[in-house]
Amino acid sequence: MTDSLRKQPTACAAGQPSGWAIAHRLLLALLGGYAFTWGFVSLGVVLLSWLQVDYHDAEHGMLLLSFLLYLALFLWAFAAASTARVWLVLGGGAVVMIPAALQLQKLLLS
Repeated sequence: MTDSLRKQPTACAAGQPSGWAIAHRLLLALLGGYAFTWGFVSLGVVLLSWLQVDYHDAEHGMLLLSFLLYLALFLWAFAAASTARVWLVLGGGAVVMIPAALQLQKLLLS
């Protein structure tokens, strides 16, 4: 009878992430991965254009790479042990690459 009265472990107590933790990682993977990929593509297109690669060739090449990059970042956001590290890499990378691409673009067009 004592066995039937014991509480079954909850999902959180059994080492499984809570619903909020999964939602947080999902949002981080979707939005953070998108922002990082956007920064990567925009910086790559600007740099390739600076190297005299045709704009449309640079754009298409970077967009093809972006699918692989986004998939890898999405999967990594769930596999990483620390969400702080994921925030730092995805958020920090986006914050650095997007303004850098915009400034380089302004320099190339002036």
